[in-house]
Amino acid sequence: MFNFNSDKKKKIEKINLGIKQTVLERAKYRCQVCSKKFNNQEIPFFNHINGSLKDNRPANLKALCKECFEGTGENKIKDNMFGKLRSLIRKVI
Repeated sequence: MFNFNSDKKKKIEKINLGIKQTVLERAKYRCQVCSKKFNNQEIPFFNHINGSLKDNRPANLKALCKECFEGTGENKIKDNMFGKLRSLIRKVI
C-alpha cells in the first residue's frame, strides 16, 4: 500500500526576519539596483536571483525598492539561467 501522507509537497517557506536583516545589512539598507535608501515610506522587497521561490538563502536574495522590484516582473524570464540561454540562442538565430 502507498502512504499518501508521506508524499506531501514541500511548502514554500516565507523569508524570515533574520534572513531579511542579513540581506538588508549586506545591501547597506539601500536598493541594490538604484541605491534608494529604505525607510518607513520606502519598504524593501526581496527578489530571488535564481528565480526559485524555494531558495531563501541570503545569497540568493536582493533587496529592491518597489519600482525596481516591479521592473523585475517583466524581465523575470531573463533573470534565470534558462532565460539567459534562450536570449543567447535568439541572438544567434
